[in-house]
Amino acid sequence: MKKKKHFSHKERNPQNFVGTQGPFDDLDSEYITEILYEDDFEDRPHKQSRHSRNPSKSLRRSKRSKGIFDRFLAMKRWKKVVLCVVTALVVIITGLTGSFFYLRAQGGKNLKTQVTSNGESEDDDVGLFVTYNGKKYQYNEDVINFLCLGIDKETPIESRREAANLANGSAGLADAIIVVSINVESGKIRFLAIPRDTVTTIKVVGRGGKYIEETNMQITTQHAYGQNATQACELMVETVSKLLYQVPIQRYCSINLAAIPVLNDAVGGVDVQVLEDVEGGARTYHSGETIHLEGDMAREYIQARDCGVDGSSIGRLNRQKQYITNYFAKAKETVKNDLSLPLTVYNSLQEDMCTNITPEDIAYLVPEILGMSLNAEDMTTIPGEAIMQDEHLQYIPNIDQLKATIIDYFYKEIS
Repeated sequence: MKKKKHFSHKERNPQNFVGTQGPFDDLDSEYITEILYEDDFEDRPHKQSRHSRNPSKSLRRSKRSKGIFDRFLAMKRWKKVVLCVVTALVVIITGLTGSFFYLRAQGGKNLKTQVTSNGESEDDDVGLFVTYNGKKYQYNEDVINFLCLGIDKETPIESRREAANLANGSAGLADAIIVVSINVESGKIRFLAIPRDTVTTIKVVGRGGKYIEETNMQITTQHAYGQNATQACELMVETVSKLLYQVPIQRYCSINLAAIPVLNDAVGGVDVQVLEDVEGGARTYHSGETIHLEGDMAREYIQARDCGVDGSSIGRLNRQKQYITNYFAKAKETVKNDLSLPLTVYNSLQEDMCTNITPEDIAYLVPEILGMSLNAEDMTTIPGEAIMQDEHLQYIPNIDQLKATIIDYFYKEIS
């Protein structure tokens, strides 16, 4: 190492002080200034920052980083490629994980109905606070309700959604009407089936979507008054909510007949024990036999009924409830092995489905549902009685029993 040169401040370059009195002129001649040559630079201590109070640690960290880079350069080419690929995968997975949790958070926020008032305002709190048998109940915020509809049409729903000013009936009748309630706190899922022939107040809408009147009719006809699939679903949401004393319904989903085989085969088919003799288009399903439903068999089993037999729609509803229970169990096992399946099916059903369920909703719900179970006792039909009136089957709800069912499904006592 070269020696350091020392000289007094008076030996500096004179031109730096011409015509001025330097700041060092009044110092005594013994003041010494030290010059560090370029090859002495590494011997200087590192400047400490507020983030680095230990110079030796900073130096070691710098050397260690340099050593890692040198080792990377010294790697064989294939090792470099593998390391880069693994690093990229980690970054991608981290990003996807972050996106998934963001979608879940958004889904949970958008799906839940917040109950913030005290129930004193009747206008704001319709459906959120109810009184039953002298007790006051509040809507359970942890319950998310989906109105699921099966429409008796085979034409794509997407094309009907784009059409305008359709004649009444073009949207099709709602053959299956089920409110699916998911309690994300208790981990319980329940189904409340509404027979298609349930008599209730529906909204009559004319061509162009113009409101005409309200009248008592079978609830299945409400869907037919929609001028397009979206409006038909919204009318059904309004009517079902009113039937259930203004219970909030957060989302809806309607599918046509063509969607049933797609849903069925996406989980590998569904096993059922036939509840009653059913005449399908291709075969007869005999009561008591166990069959594996594949393709169009699933549609036949849950759709077919003998219109000449009184109460045949109730028998069909029981088959639909059985199928849904078995399908749910099979779907859970399938999704556990392929978490992307719900979104895949969601995308494949765009022409045969109308829904306001979002990908954020799916990201939130799938992990919740995988931990739930569905049993026969969790599927209930609204209480009532089926009667023949003017050669048409009508299902008349039992008001008192219906109120008790609604309280049990959707509310919690507050006083």
